[in-house]
Amino acid sequence: MSKITRHRLPTISCPHCGARSMVRTSEELDNLVREIRFTCSDEECNHSFLAQLSIIRTIRPSGKPNPKVHLPVANPQLCGPKPRHANDDTPEPANDVGVTPPPAEITMSG
Repeated sequence: MSKITRHRLPTISCPHCGARSMVRTSEELDNLVREIRFTCSDEECNHSFLAQLSIIRTIRPSGKPNPKVHLPVANPQLCGPKPRHANDDTPEPANDVGVTPPPAEITMSG
């Protein structure tokens, strides 16, 4: 049984007519850059163009780093011992949440 791998291809609008363009071919230029050939889906326009997809910085370091790859780090705080997820925008707790109140004073009335 063969494994079918589906990749979601990047899409971009045609710079001339604004219609959706479709990927026709792509070529890896190096391990950080891929050149992609697009064709406009509007048959009247029919514009073909090249675009580049490039890896520009690290968000989370690799567990198997390649010593030949040197990328800047997007935010060093994200790459610390406990990296945060990109959507980890959990707000700080309100003033009274998670705070232990001081012990209540006991008064005797008599």
